[in-house]
Amino acid sequence: MGKLRRSPFSISRSKSARKARRPLSLESLEHRRVLTALPYGASEQDLGEFMLGSVAVTPVLLESNGQTDASTEDWTTQHIQEVLDKIDVGLDWWVDTLATQSTIHELTFTVDTTYATTPAPTQYEPIARRSNDYSLYVSEFLTSAGFGGGNLEASVRDFNQSQREKHGTDWSFTIFVVPSQNDADGQFAPGGSFSRAFAFAGGLFMVVPSTRPASTFTHETGHIFWARDEYLGGGNYFQRRGYYDTQNTNAADNPTPGFVQQPSIMASGTLLNTAFDNHVSPDSTLAMLGWQDSDGDGIFDVLDVPHQLTGDGYFDTATGTYRFSGRATVQTLPNLNSSGLRNDITINRIREIEYRFDGGAWQLHSLPDAYEADLDLSIAVPAGASQIEIRARDSKTTVESNIFVGRVTRADSTLVPGINGFVWIDSNKNGLRDVGEYGDAAWTVELVDGGGSVLDLRKRIEPDDLPDGVLQNGFSPDLTLTSIGSDADGRIAIFLDTITSTGDKNFRAFSKGSQTFVSTWSQSSRRLQADFSSPTSVVQIDAVGSSSGSFGRLEAYNSSGQLLGRYTTSSLASGEVETMTIARGTADIAYVIAGGHASTSVRLDNLQFGPEATTVTNTNGQYAFPSLPEGNYNVRVTPTGSFQALSPGSGEQTAVVAANSAATDIDFGFETATSQWQNTRDPNDVNDDLLVSALDVLLIVNEINQN
Repeated sequence: MGKLRRSPFSISRSKSARKARRPLSLESLEHRRVLTALPYGASEQDLGEFMLGSVAVTPVLLESNGQTDASTEDWTTQHIQEVLDKIDVGLDWWVDTLATQSTIHELTFTVDTTYATTPAPTQYEPIARRSNDYSLYVSEFLTSAGFGGGNLEASVRDFNQSQREKHGTDWSFTIFVVPSQNDADGQFAPGGSFSRAFAFAGGLFMVVPSTRPASTFTHETGHIFWARDEYLGGGNYFQRRGYYDTQNTNAADNPTPGFVQQPSIMASGTLLNTAFDNHVSPDSTLAMLGWQDSDGDGIFDVLDVPHQLTGDGYFDTATGTYRFSGRATVQTLPNLNSSGLRNDITINRIREIEYRFDGGAWQLHSLPDAYEADLDLSIAVPAGASQIEIRARDSKTTVESNIFVGRVTRADSTLVPGINGFVWIDSNKNGLRDVGEYGDAAWTVELVDGGGSVLDLRKRIEPDDLPDGVLQNGFSPDLTLTSIGSDADGRIAIFLDTITSTGDKNFRAFSKGSQTFVSTWSQSSRRLQADFSSPTSVVQIDAVGSSSGSFGRLEAYNSSGQLLGRYTTSSLASGEVETMTIARGTADIAYVIAGGHASTSVRLDNLQFGPEATTVTNTNGQYAFPSLPEGNYNVRVTPTGSFQALSPGSGEQTAVVAANSAATDIDFGFETATSQWQNTRDPNDVNDDLLVSALDVLLIVNEINQN
């Protein structure tokens, strides 16, 4: 293996100012797929989605062996070192420029010189050919490295992924350097798409003549992470790209009156050189790379997403400790890129779990250093303490989770927008809620109307409940279903199928290509759109794998077309089912779109929308009704076993829900019901007839059976 060359600069500093706490909100972003050694939410094809974190860079220096083309170029040890030095300088420019933009984020490049110190042989002389002939020598190299035989792009991605795994980095790309010292103008032969260097975005590769300056490697690296050209004949003003789908507003053809193009590393000539010398580029250029801080808190938007902490806790009187059981998970910003797979990705981690009592100093509990962490905490409670707070944190970016607040006098849970509460049992029958008095599991909690009937909040469009054939307009007053995409004509039908999630029917779309209704929904040619008559807060639909390696995706939008949330399934085998769910803190989902993902297809079945009106308590008596629309609700608890309501005496109370807010402490107290067969004078004489007989036993047995 060649020598590893590391960029000598790395930005990794602590942020001194504490971030403002984010408003309470439900997890409404993409369901995460975690793959080993990948950024959270990324697939193996996501190799350069934003320029932060660690990057594996593999220069491949090509050496003609004269088999097909005459060999006119030969590498020397000195020229190899010159190229490697230019690559280092070109990459370091990004690290140094990042330091002018943020004191929080870090960027490191690991340069693997395996194929540089020992150039890769090729039968072609690349600089003597048109630029479009890159496929010949790139394919040749990939085959020799063990990654050939298929689609060129797929093979490059496989090679880059192997380099990412090898060096344990977040991203990876390749630089093909063609020797050009002896070439008259250092350019490719006429007739190709490019005369000099060029790159393929999204973590693929660049091709660079060896005599180009260091700034060329900087410029092409910008392309790798989605930045567009800004010179005339390159990119244009109307193009967009990058994680935020940023518009190319510094393009030379910007039609805005009075526009003056700014120095930029993605421009050319003097503007590029000025940018390179001064480590500057416009905001729009840097935003395409992911470098955008909309709220000015020092954290770029792509990573400025609070972690999610869920769980509940209570004071264990027997051990004098506070017990918390839950989960901490990093969260992601929706990826709006108009190119690539649009996976929602982060490199944030749950690095620390911290706690404090009564507003004191935060104390370190553990160091998970993971994207997701299951928590089972036991924390000694100091004498006199009344409240504990727990949070998850990433010390590198200072991103924090929501804060769990627990009271020593009772059980508590992390809050969700909607109704939150506990059921407790007055064990000592003193009419008070004492420390250590918690609830039981599996008690039914319901939202009911004035007449005591459970509210009808959730709607179901279940294909098995519908007749075979095309769905007619107005089949449901609650929504309209439409098929969209290049191969769809709007029509949706219900038919029998051998692969479903429930029953034996699912949704189908009319395919213009095959002139029939088909059961598979794809990434773009056939997708299911559901427009709701009134905005809703929860939507879920079952994705069923059509073949091995299928992925489903569900996206939710508001009435303005803004993406609110995204769910992507794990890899599904044929017939495997995963329910895709998006939940919001208020009813603002106007429509959803469902289909396949990553060039795969799925079947769709069992559409449901709206919150649930029935739930059950957990082992401590905790319950919650998330995602409720604004309004007043009657909450009713039905215990299991022989219990009677204590507080309130009716076992029912009212809760007021506001948008994106939590109604808290909607609690219910119960006590053990007093049996009608209880003789305090002589417990053995159950019916108090002054005789202890078989009848007394029978009365006890009947009481047990009934209650």
